[in-house]
Amino acid sequence: MKKIKIAFLLLSFGFISCDNYLDLGENPNQLHADAATPDQYLPAAQTLSFSTQAGTMERLGLLFSNACGGNVQSYASPFNDEFSLNITNIFYKSIWEGLYLRMGAYQKIIDFNDVNSSYKEYKAISKIGKVYNMQYIVDLYGDAPYSEAFQGIANITPKYDSGFDIYKKLFSELDEARTLIDDINNGNYPNSVGKSATYDMVYGGNMGSWKLFANTIELKMLLRMSKATGAAATYRDNRLQAMSTNGNNSFITSDVVIQPGYSNGRNDTVNPLVYNFGWDLNAAATSYNVYAASGHFAKCMNAYSLINYSSPAAQEVVAGSNVFYPNVADPRRFSIFTSISSSYRGVTQGSVAVDVFKPGGVSAGQPSKFSGLFFNAYNQTGNGATLPTGSSGNTLAGVKGNIMTLSECHFLQAEAAHLASVKPAYGLLGLNAQAEFNAGVASSMAFYNATAGTYLATVNASKPNYGYNPANTFNQNYNAIMYQKWIAILPSNAIESYIDNTRTGFPINPMPLNSSYTQRPNRLIYPSSEYIANSANVPNVTISDLFTVNSKSPFWLQ
Repeated sequence: MKKIKIAFLLLSFGFISCDNYLDLGENPNQLHADAATPDQYLPAAQTLSFSTQAGTMERLGLLFSNACGGNVQSYASPFNDEFSLNITNIFYKSIWEGLYLRMGAYQKIIDFNDVNSSYKEYKAISKIGKVYNMQYIVDLYGDAPYSEAFQGIANITPKYDSGFDIYKKLFSELDEARTLIDDINNGNYPNSVGKSATYDMVYGGNMGSWKLFANTIELKMLLRMSKATGAAATYRDNRLQAMSTNGNNSFITSDVVIQPGYSNGRNDTVNPLVYNFGWDLNAAATSYNVYAASGHFAKCMNAYSLINYSSPAAQEVVAGSNVFYPNVADPRRFSIFTSISSSYRGVTQGSVAVDVFKPGGVSAGQPSKFSGLFFNAYNQTGNGATLPTGSSGNTLAGVKGNIMTLSECHFLQAEAAHLASVKPAYGLLGLNAQAEFNAGVASSMAFYNATAGTYLATVNASKPNYGYNPANTFNQNYNAIMYQKWIAILPSNAIESYIDNTRTGFPINPMPLNSSYTQRPNRLIYPSSEYIANSANVPNVTISDLFTVNSKSPFWLQ
């Protein structure tokens, strides 16, 4: 818990100012930022970065990927803005502001005057952490401040760089981080060796693991660019060629987790995923109660016999798609949402009632809510599949945070191998789509402590769009990869599935009932704070810009 205290001390000492999230602000009446050293900044940057990922980013991902509906039995019109797609300049603005604040902390480490070369490990870690955060700014907003950001009062109105230019700078920072790691391992910086072990909340200073994570982030970024054309496509293919020849095509081999000392000491030391989607330490259930299994998710995870379909036509995921729900009992289903009478009770997004349930059931009563294994409770604390009542905050407060799961990495590799038939440069990585797909499903089963049984063999053999098989069409297998990835990363990084759907169209999922749009937005609107503080530079983004591919879209869609 010491490291969490450091993070909050950084906040209380004024190192982070919400008035200017493009830099770490300084309060002259409090401890000066220059008095802090990288070993104080790093745990703060890592802990607070995860709090953004496990908070507003996770919430938007769960809702925009159609995993969750609102608990209409307890709340009036929950998530109305998300389901009606009422996107404004205050809609989820804390994603932008939170990510920039966290990157500001990483930048302080990168810029630290390391006269004795004692903090090279910190600088390598910070470059990787900064890239991980900044990628989401580009993916969710498009163009953004970068080359002139993080300068404090030296430049309080930084210009906007193009998304593609930012991506190129991010790739360069990954290269710089890996070079630093190689130099450290080669003995070039003896004063730095092992110095980050105590204050690195992710890998405990293991530079080899950080390099694998950097490679995995690069693969994810190159997959974002899978539909890029022109100069961006050429750049992508050159990077893929380099990955295949410089040894950077080895990726993470276990879940990437953070554990700064999450505990039941105070509400601000509870794992943020638990706090935001479960209980606080007083067992207040507001967060837990507002989320329900969506009707779409309930249909995905259960056999037809357990769902009250109004007709066989209703078993089609989206009318006219010719993609039907899998009609398989997924072994992970009760690890993600709770069982109610051995079945699911779901709420279709935009519905005013619990409308998906076991045939013969009724709409009255509570819907299925998050299970304990949604928080990875089994693998981390030995708890069973159902969240205990009353003491839930105390029970789950100390579980580790999942930044990226091994299953996500396997599905990234499966996608790259799958794309090789249409984008040959991905084939240079030498990956096998079937093997990586199977490994991704197996890893997901292990994460949820589910007994896989014959599930994988069944979906691969006879469930196009849900299993991978060379006999399927390209799009059926692409949907299968993204579908299984969606299920696997729900509790770790659900925002990925929203972005995946934006760039690929997979996995196919229906729109909310009350939406007047036929698709979810391709991007978000810049926050109101940017239009106030940086009005001369911030691009004007209209509602119509969100729902078409245009110059305001993330560059990899253009």
